[in-house]
Amino acid sequence: MNNKDILAIIKTLAVERAPSGLEKARGEQFKKEMEKILTSKEIPVNNDSLGNYFVKLKGESGKKAIAILAHIDEIGGTIRKIRKNGSLEFSKRGGYEGRWLVSRTIEILNKDGKWIKGVISGRSTHSTPESLRVKEKIEPLEMEIYIGAKNKEEARNDYKIHVGAPFVFSGEFGLLNHEINDDIIAGYSMDNLAALTCLVVITQKIINNLMNDFGNLKISHDVYLVATTREEIGTEGAHYFVRNNSVDQVIGIDIGLVADFAGSVNSDIKLDKGPVIIWQEGGGSGVLDHEFCKSLMNIAENNDLQ
Repeated sequence: MNNKDILAIIKTLAVERAPSGLEKARGEQFKKEMEKILTSKEIPVNNDSLGNYFVKLKGESGKKAIAILAHIDEIGGTIRKIRKNGSLEFSKRGGYEGRWLVSRTIEILNKDGKWIKGVISGRSTHSTPESLRVKEKIEPLEMEIYIGAKNKEEARNDYKIHVGAPFVFSGEFGLLNHEINDDIIAGYSMDNLAALTCLVVITQKIINNLMNDFGNLKISHDVYLVATTREEIGTEGAHYFVRNNSVDQVIGIDIGLVADFAGSVNSDIKLDKGPVIIWQEGGGSGVLDHEFCKSLMNIAENNDLQ
């Protein structure tokens, strides 16, 4: 696939928003992209009870299986209360900090299935005492969402907002500067959208290079390609899948943090370099399989991937 093909896939996936727990619309778009590759081989894209989408490619022996996972969902929030003045209280859906929420635009899925725009409001930097600007940790429960409603009845009846409604963060999606460079994509929800697109590209490469004329792989292992749900709220979809399928090794596709700013914690990852192998999660836990990581590193070095 060339850059134009890859951009088309990721933009198609980005059209459908996918707050954790409501991944079906984006999942169906992912399924369509996979079926373009797999239909000629008569290989189905399956669903499980938690909404994961997956494909099983059979190896020569099938004694072991590798699962390659990418997640569908994105961070957002949930409306927890409609106030008398029409503003909305909310809680987080996924992990993020409150300090960057003020003035962020969002989209709320209302009772009729339409996305309603809103703005998160809270005490701005200008109205915060200088002594608190650095020390204060702002929590989402201290903020509210403004949608234009003047009272609770208007929020419910005109905007069709209800308690429990999910929201996602707004933004534009596409090439950063398309007139100059076709290799830099910018937008929202990049961790899952980039990973899902990688899963489609990997599938195409496996079909082209590792599959025989009978639709089986030329390697001994079975390979599962899995788009998982509910990752942002505890990797629930991934856990569900590996509990219900015989998998020996798992490769998770996600983003690597490029944080080469002064004073930041970083591992010298560069924006314009190749893929990253994670040996341990940043929080100090989650030590991954050392020998498996080392084998991936050796494969990367032997293929000049840096």
